[in-house]
Amino acid sequence: MNKKRTIICCVIIAVVALVIAIGLVLYFNYQNNAIPTISLIGDENINLQLNDNYEEQGAQAFLNKDDISKNIMIDGKVDTSKIGEYKLKYTIFNSKNKNPVSVERIVKIEDNIAPEITLKGKEEVSIYVGDTYKDEGCTAKDNYDGDITNKTSITGEVDTKKEGTYTITYKAADSSNNIAESTRKVIVKKKPVTVTTSASTSKVNTSKRGLPVLMYHFFYDASKGEKGADNNWMEVSAFEAQMKYLADNNYYFPSWNEVEAYVNGTKTLPAKSVVVTIDDGDASFIKYAIPIIEKYNVKATSFVVTSWNGNWLPKSYKSSHLDFQSHSHDMHRSGANGKGRFVNLSYKEALEDVTKSKNIIGSCTVFCYPFGHYNDNAIKVLKDAGYKLAFTTKSGRVYPGQNKFALPRVRMSKGISMSAFKDAVK
Repeated sequence: MNKKRTIICCVIIAVVALVIAIGLVLYFNYQNNAIPTISLIGDENINLQLNDNYEEQGAQAFLNKDDISKNIMIDGKVDTSKIGEYKLKYTIFNSKNKNPVSVERIVKIEDNIAPEITLKGKEEVSIYVGDTYKDEGCTAKDNYDGDITNKTSITGEVDTKKEGTYTITYKAADSSNNIAESTRKVIVKKKPVTVTTSASTSKVNTSKRGLPVLMYHFFYDASKGEKGADNNWMEVSAFEAQMKYLADNNYYFPSWNEVEAYVNGTKTLPAKSVVVTIDDGDASFIKYAIPIIEKYNVKATSFVVTSWNGNWLPKSYKSSHLDFQSHSHDMHRSGANGKGRFVNLSYKEALEDVTKSKNIIGSCTVFCYPFGHYNDNAIKVLKDAGYKLAFTTKSGRVYPGQNKFALPRVRMSKGISMSAFKDAVK
């Protein structure tokens, strides 16, 4: 009887062991063949601009109901400083490091910034019939490709035998096919002749002296260790020597009404006539230039950007020595294609700006173009707003018969010698 029970127990144990063995085999076989699931967090395709910040959102993975996302391996890297298409591969294995499952994300880095074209020389060139025209060209730089001047195309021709206005067009495209364009206007005109329109009319003749309209910007005092940032800065002792020279030599400072009449050819000016202008109304002008102007009884004009300081500057310095005119209200900022805002705004927007500036300053009839940029729309805006004269940054003297809305000035640059200054005003 005991032997029979022993046999039965052994059989039961054997069966149980077999069942356990089969269960273990099935379990390990399941573990070896289990397939996890994986999905991306965020978009499958991402487009970024050059040098944008790429934030990795990752993926999530599960094996049955267990979150195994921390075990995901990411293959690939995104470099936002280089244009291209980057592939990121996210892979997860089961608990036995088998049956990998993957998903992919594509990150595309693009560049949509056009190159910047800078003209060599002036944007508007005037020559006479029969002269030789040699284009000065341009430079082109791209935020990604660097110097692409050699990829610039130049189109347009100038017929120097025929009067007219000719346009030279410069185009440059970067490796992403972003295109920039700039133009130069070349005016071919007849050579000037001396003409007398009436007994009260000045001769239109550029061989005469002409009226120097001096252009200053900022000031610094070298004796205090100050340094001018660029050529637009004038050392204060040099400025004082220049104003003293004008005063000592009895130079005449015409009013703007006299200047307008002179340009119209209805009035002559004394042989020693000069106009002093200072752009922007900078703090250094207030600190250094105004006391010198008053000291030597010089009459000067400050072209004020009224959004910067126009609400108080013209009201704070009521003086017979100082006149305030407009440098725009808020257009002394860059616009498109390297041009100032004035030539990029609509007629309505520009008219609102120059009218606001005029109203803030009061009795304002003369305008100074921000950065010297202007076009036909800008001139129409000024005329309609009641301005009578407008100045560019073109170099030269004012002569009778010139375009009253495109008048040149004589730039006063840092480091100019007294000899050069005397030549500029003689």
